[in-house]
Amino acid sequence: MGKSTLFNRLVGHRKAIVHGTPGVTRDRNYEVADIDGTPVMLVDTGGFLRGADDAIARAVGRQVEFAVAESDAIIFMVDGRSGLVPQDEETAALLRPFADSVVVAVNKIDTHRQESLAAEFYSLGFERVLAISAEHKLGIEDLKESLAAIVASPAKKTDEVADEATFCAIVGRPNVGKSSIVNALLGEERVLVHEEAGTTRDATDSKVRVKGKDYILIDTAGIRRRSKVSELLEKQSIMVAERSIRRSDVTLVVLDATDLVTSQDRRIASAVVEQGKGLILVVNKWDLVKKDDRTMGVFVRRIKEEVPFASFAPIVFVSAVTRQRLLSMFPLIDAVNAECQRRISTGVLNRFMRGEVFGKHLMIKRRKPVKFYFATQASVRPPTFAIFTNRPDDVDDGYLRYIEGRLREEFGFDGTPLRIHVRKHH
Repeated sequence: MGKSTLFNRLVGHRKAIVHGTPGVTRDRNYEVADIDGTPVMLVDTGGFLRGADDAIARAVGRQVEFAVAESDAIIFMVDGRSGLVPQDEETAALLRPFADSVVVAVNKIDTHRQESLAAEFYSLGFERVLAISAEHKLGIEDLKESLAAIVASPAKKTDEVADEATFCAIVGRPNVGKSSIVNALLGEERVLVHEEAGTTRDATDSKVRVKGKDYILIDTAGIRRRSKVSELLEKQSIMVAERSIRRSDVTLVVLDATDLVTSQDRRIASAVVEQGKGLILVVNKWDLVKKDDRTMGVFVRRIKEEVPFASFAPIVFVSAVTRQRLLSMFPLIDAVNAECQRRISTGVLNRFMRGEVFGKHLMIKRRKPVKFYFATQASVRPPTFAIFTNRPDDVDDGYLRYIEGRLREEFGFDGTPLRIHVRKHH
């Protein structure tokens, strides 16, 4: 019908997946948009089918009901070309208690000559009926004005989107329990959970407040091996997931305690490190593992051996089913987020490097010494260092790993990748 197309039009970029197949949007998809100068949180939902027999369709219907209940303004989209259909009547019945908040957007009115097609939708009983074309931008400004008027109404109280919120992408293979973790944290079924692998297709933002701090949880589609991706839809889902990692401050890579560690897990963790994001490894389904007092240590060693390039990442063992240790993730997220922003002064850094690194390990390549002069931290997120030497080409990766290890021993940087660049000293 075009809900996701309109959603993308309002937010100004492609956030929701758009596809010719009906029912592509299953979860509630959140994004901030500017509506006539007012920042609002838009929510894209799946199509509503009252009384549907299909399990996923029923679950989608519950998502729509949740979204309606928490919204200040509602866009009821109908198809102007198809005309009024029984499903429109069913949706109108759901929305009638919220009539003052509803704008009926009659979509696919692609020319001004077709605007009269919107008239029959007044019979649904809502005051605001607008002819629009999400694809061709017709009527979009009028729609924005109507939404702004509803949101600005004294009877409405809109939640401000927290500027200080920490964005956390939750990524992993299909069916490791990402959406179950989000729902357990939120205490409601905000993200669709179903036994069919790959149920989540869009990146879905959910806001949660814990001990006075705001977090935006970005639940993403399960990232499959590229060799198995054959449909356009799955390729789009991979793009959404990778973009979600870029949006995040800290990324939680969810592993399955009953199936550690696959090549796909390594690829996903590698993508997080490559993008320089804070990283936490979350081992879900811990309730399904038979344990003794050594089990956790065995799992930690195994994970670090299987993902050596992310050995700096904290590991937390949780269960979305029993809620074990779920809340303990938030102090860990705060700690990792702080480490991503840690800055070491040039004076402190060089006293350490000259005393503990440079002076003790004079490198010799082709009988010519490699001399180190000084170091400085160039940036944060991730912490990035520049080291100046007379022969940068002779500093190999092994020595850079040694320097990284010494920096971590001295300053921490738990959970964040480090970047070390060697520069020529003139």
